Amino acid sequence: MNLKFLFSLIILSIFLFSCGTTVKFEQTCVTCIKSQRFSCQDGNCPTSFMIGDQCLVTVIETGENIFLNPILEKEQITPKSGIKVAIAKIQGKFYLTANDFKKLWILYPKVPDKAKICDIDLPQKDIKIFEPVFSLNSTDPMNYKLRLTASNYSDKTFELQDDDKWLLVNQAKVGE
Repeated sequence: MNLKFLFSLIILSIFLFSCGTTVKFEQTCVTCIKSQRFSCQDGNCPTSFMIGDQCLVTVIETGENIFLNPILEKEQITPKSGIKVAIAKIQGKFYLTANDFKKLWILYPKVPDKAKICDIDLPQKDIKIFEPVFSLNSTDPMNYKLRLTASNYSDKTFELQDDDKWLLVNQAKVGE
């Protein structure tokens, strides 16, 4: 019994420490917290911009500002204007990635003006992200799963399961 409790405590602490970082997050659309939004659907991704030494991206449809510096630091990318960022907002969480990112970033908004961030490796090491990136698997809002199609794997679609693992759900067959 004690071993099981200790093991559970270790797993819980690993999860909490992996998602311990926060970013500044200005949420302006309080009434649309549970809404579904997909930037890049029409090939027009929001791009980062600089205010002083801070790199930000704005969710165009709803006006939220996401401060990217902690994410860019972990991705080992210098903050700059012009980074195209693919963003999906699903059931109150934000998912974002960009070309040259190695991870998908999940933001859990908190009050006031902060979001806890977690990350998951992209499904393949050499994946390249261009728009459009995200789609959903279902029309049932209680069963949405985020899907990712990358430009150099346009024949493959990956689905995010429980925010912690990828599943290859579609692969075009030769000659299709």
